[in-house]
Amino acid sequence: MNKIKASLAYNMRVYWQMSLWYLWIYPLSMGLTYFALIQTRIISVESGSLIYRIWGSVVFLFAIFIRFKEDFEFLLVLSNTRWQIFISRLITALGFSTLFSVLIVLERVLVDHFNRILGYQNITDPLHRFAPYTVNPAMQFFYFLVLCCCCCAAGMWLGSLFYRFGNKFMSAFWLLFSAFLLIMFPMMMWTLHQKSLLIRTLSAIGQFLSHFHVAAASGTLLLLAVGFSALFWLNIRRLPQQ
Repeated sequence: MNKIKASLAYNMRVYWQMSLWYLWIYPLSMGLTYFALIQTRIISVESGSLIYRIWGSVVFLFAIFIRFKEDFEFLLVLSNTRWQIFISRLITALGFSTLFSVLIVLERVLVDHFNRILGYQNITDPLHRFAPYTVNPAMQFFYFLVLCCCCCAAGMWLGSLFYRFGNKFMSAFWLLFSAFLLIMFPMMMWTLHQKSLLIRTLSAIGQFLSHFHVAAASGTLLLLAVGFSALFWLNIRRLPQQ
């Protein structure tokens, strides 16, 4: 138990520092972007929401929980077992998922409140009608909690794969990922535009995001989080120290 507490303290300290940087930089950059849009008169002061949604946090959590090599090797040096590392990582993921889920729901409640007072229209916020925002705060919290947990678990599993298969696997993964974002996705968008299907496709995506069943989606994400966690454990239980 003492080893788990020590591992947990280490994880919390490292990821808390990263989270503080994120919680400072992300709202600042979004605020500056919004200010620039107003100054360039692309939008008027009244035409958009007060600030952007912070739920991009789920992407941040996925990104930082890919970090594995340094943490794994350091904790092994301190004589932690793989089971202790696994448990401490899961608790860390749950803790930060809870923190960011609270912030996501709190931001939504406060922003919508101030927008109503100021008379803003929210048209610059493409996620304003995202289905989880239409349910009560408790259901919102649960949805974003399992979403964050799922992203953390996926990140941990991917990080452990990078460790097991080395730099060539990691380079191949990011090369394919970059190729999709920079080449395949733009080509797909251009093809849809050429066929006059782009607006229809974007509208269909918007309809899906607005009307999918939040409870069912939460259940699916919970199962995925459990699945990724199991894959993470199966990968590290006999992971050799490099």
